[in-house]
Amino acid sequence: MKKRIESDEIDLIEIIINIWKNKLKVAAITLFFITLSTSLYFIKKHEYIARTEIQPISIFELEKYRELNSLIKKYQDYQINQNNLNNQNNQNSQNSQNSQNSQNSQYRFDQIQRNYLVSLFIEALIRGEVLKNAFKEFEIIDQEKFENVNDYLDEIEKETSKVNLLQPFNIDGSIKDEEIKLNWTIEYSTKNIEKWEEILKYINKKINNEVKKYLVSFFDYNIQDLRSIKSYELQDIKNKIKFAKDDYEIETSNKLSFLKEQAAIARKMKIASNLDIINSTLQVEVLEYNKSSTVISNTQTTNPYYLRGFEVIDKEIELIENRPNKDAFTKGLLDLEKEKRKLEENKFLERLELKLSNTPIKNDNDLVAANIKFQGTQYQTSSNLINTILIAGIIGVIFGIFYVLISSAINKRK
Repeated sequence: MKKRIESDEIDLIEIIINIWKNKLKVAAITLFFITLSTSLYFIKKHEYIARTEIQPISIFELEKYRELNSLIKKYQDYQINQNNLNNQNNQNSQNSQNSQNSQNSQYRFDQIQRNYLVSLFIEALIRGEVLKNAFKEFEIIDQEKFENVNDYLDEIEKETSKVNLLQPFNIDGSIKDEEIKLNWTIEYSTKNIEKWEEILKYINKKINNEVKKYLVSFFDYNIQDLRSIKSYELQDIKNKIKFAKDDYEIETSNKLSFLKEQAAIARKMKIASNLDIINSTLQVEVLEYNKSSTVISNTQTTNPYYLRGFEVIDKEIELIENRPNKDAFTKGLLDLEKEKRKLEENKFLERLELKLSNTPIKNDNDLVAANIKFQGTQYQTSSNLINTILIAGIIGVIFGIFYVLISSAINKRK
């Protein structure tokens, strides 16, 4: 019985000596596990979290828009001043035309700055159409696995929704400084690094092309719209000029009828001239020659007009009928002509088109709104080679020790 108890006791020293004697076996088994796990690590496709920065254009690229921005800034300042002036006029007058002019004069162009271009780039990226086309183009999803197109498109939709756009905020949630806050980040989990970088290059080119198309369309539409508004305003002013001249002819005809009537009365009364009446009448006369016939007929003087005498009235009729320059006597015509000349001499649209032609928006060069820096993409994975080797080594050592101990125990029982 005593021998049985002694044989069941564990001798730690003997175990350690036994392991030491078979250390090469333990090392070989450990090396086998490390080699196997390392091979599997490189064979297996790991999923990486890829983070790629979107950078704004450089100040040297922005310089290409300097002249255009200067012209737009000048136009904006001018329109703001015009709006302020119109607002003051509206406060002093109920004229609806002033309100209309104020609405027409709203400026429609933004300066081409880096934050504006980045916002257009991000908006095109958020819409997702370019991403969907890229995922189809590079076969991120195998279409052959789906029986119908709708299921395939749904899967493409789900996959593109995994692409995250990280806003440029600090960890504490505060906005980054002016330069860094423009740098957005694209985040996506992928097993194929090469293909993902090809997709990044693809969407970078496509989105910049979309931004260029948008800006071309935006400027073309607004230039054409403003040109139409300018044409309408010119036509309105021309109509006003015509109406003013027509009104002059009507008012003059009415006045001549009035004067001829007064001259006839003076002849009948044989009043050739009356300087005393003329002098006294001129002091209180409120007759307005450029008013309508209604106003003329209601004009009140201290003395009837015919008392001036037919000689004076006839001379007045002669001068009116023989006026060499009727425009000089047309009420409001000078202001209308000034307004017409101001519109005709406004060359903003022509200058804008000229400046646009010298920018990447209109010339043949590719426009760059922002750059996806795919070369600097950072990849992170939940597993790495060092951890894999350490875990494999530990498992190998443990397995090797068990192997040595079990082999030794079996040999003792033989």
